[in-house]
Amino acid sequence: MEMQERGWREERTAWTTDTTGQAVPVTTGLTRDRNGRLVAVLAIGVGPSAIMYPAGRSDSFLANLRVNIASTVAALDEATGQAGQ
Repeated sequence: MEMQERGWREERTAWTTDTTGQAVPVTTGLTRDRNGRLVAVLAIGVGPSAIMYPAGRSDSFLANLRVNIASTVAALDEATGQAGQ
């Protein structure tokens, strides 16, 4: 699958697969929001982007995302009998 760049600054992409088995990019970078503020963003595939962290503001989204990912992975490990391995 070929990916189109979004044109963000510091754009970085990691590839994974979606639930249908298709390759999908997870992209992060810096861009400007509709008010012209510099923001850190995250996008999956060609879908919309989510602001992870606005410049000059303390935001709990990134902290919550880290906790949610860790909890989800722990739940998967527990459900598949991989906990503690």
